[in-house]
Amino acid sequence: MNISLPNGFIPRPYQARFMRAMDKGCRKAVWVVHRRGGKDLTALHQTCKAAHQRIGTYWHVFPAFSQARKAIWEGFTRDGQRILEQVFPGFLDHRRAGSLVRRIDQQQMAIELKCGSIWRLLGSDRIEVVGAGPVGVVFSEYALSSPRARNLIQPMLRENGGWQAYISTPRGSNHFKEIYDVATRDTDWFCELQRLRDTGAWAAWENAKGQFYDSADEVMEEERQNGMPPALVSQEYDCDWAAALVGSVWGDLIDSCARIGGLGPFNHPYDNVFTSWDLGLSDSTAIWFWQLKDGGVDLIDFYEEHGKPLSHYYDVVENKPYSYVKHWLPHDARQTTLASGVSILNQMLKRWPGQVTIGPNLPVLDGIHAVRWLLQQGVRFHPRTEDGVAALRQYHYKYDEEKKTFAVNPEHDWASHASDAARLLASVVKMSDLLQPKEKASNVVPIIGPHHNRYKLEELFAEHSQRVASRRRI
Repeated sequence: MNISLPNGFIPRPYQARFMRAMDKGCRKAVWVVHRRGGKDLTALHQTCKAAHQRIGTYWHVFPAFSQARKAIWEGFTRDGQRILEQVFPGFLDHRRAGSLVRRIDQQQMAIELKCGSIWRLLGSDRIEVVGAGPVGVVFSEYALSSPRARNLIQPMLRENGGWQAYISTPRGSNHFKEIYDVATRDTDWFCELQRLRDTGAWAAWENAKGQFYDSADEVMEEERQNGMPPALVSQEYDCDWAAALVGSVWGDLIDSCARIGGLGPFNHPYDNVFTSWDLGLSDSTAIWFWQLKDGGVDLIDFYEEHGKPLSHYYDVVENKPYSYVKHWLPHDARQTTLASGVSILNQMLKRWPGQVTIGPNLPVLDGIHAVRWLLQQGVRFHPRTEDGVAALRQYHYKYDEEKKTFAVNPEHDWASHASDAARLLASVVKMSDLLQPKEKASNVVPIIGPHHNRYKLEELFAEHSQRVASRRRI
């Protein structure tokens, strides 16, 4: 069977350069290509070739597991073919003649090939680090993926002598830009940036009238006339790194914080620490560790993990060198779990009596505004919060192609968990008047929450001091 170009796939010249580099043994590649440039399809065909040349496990990592299922596992090409049937003949029926597939696992989104290799589709929000590691990984739309996923996978690739490819359009000057800059300086990397005007792909596209475009400029002008924001057009078709992530919720304020030194190292005490949580039993749990300071808040630590029991997070919190005042939980912590028969709130109160409480249950948009307010109050992020800061930068509204507008609520992806915990943090702080200028207090409209949630942070400090004093008297 001819596996050099599976199922008759004929790459365009700009796609062929990527494939040739990988054929020649390149182990590290950054491929920046405009929207509709065929990045995923090309990388999938290249992976199929590699899987027949070296038996092993291969991963295709999307930003989120749910996105991976919709875009690739259940996805279609523009001409109406199932993507994975085109790449792995036999995906829809492994018994048919010419099938490359031995079996598929719908739940795990895995394909076992007849040659012995296994290909899996994953999300950067649900990376597994147990079992046999991959020998080849494609990070699809890496600019929107969790940078933490790369850190987890890198050791496995080094151990296996595997290869890695990062394919994406730009999304501002973020972790994808950083790895692109590294690749441009290191000859061990394959590195190309292909704008629409570079690839000439527009010549094969049809407009609304069924006519082929005459130029890349015509495509982009049509998008602008149809309502796509000019910055988004430049980002998607001109691969423009200059603008912040289009549709970012807090990216502008994170950038402002960075410009005034709010993301650098600083010294801090280890007592009077608060935590705010976003809980996920079958999803990720995120925790911010923070302290009050004169005129603002210091975020001193951050932790996030996926699929761990509650006991794991107990150990993480208790093994940190901090003395805690309060652990703030989201409102759904009151719900009784099927596994234990008791709520997470009651379980944590049993572990940390008097130190756990439910935070305000604000609508998402109110919580977003609370974080915007907090980011303008002298907030600082310690380098230990790097993963959390990356999530806050990436939290964004999804652009609706049909309505030509951004969605009302941010997209739920890997950045959501840290952002939800940050919304809780900001809501707790904003409900007190500790950071509000006293002379302007009469003009502030308070956010009203349930009575048991109306805490002054001064009262929390006093409660903590009383507990410490009582322990000393014993």
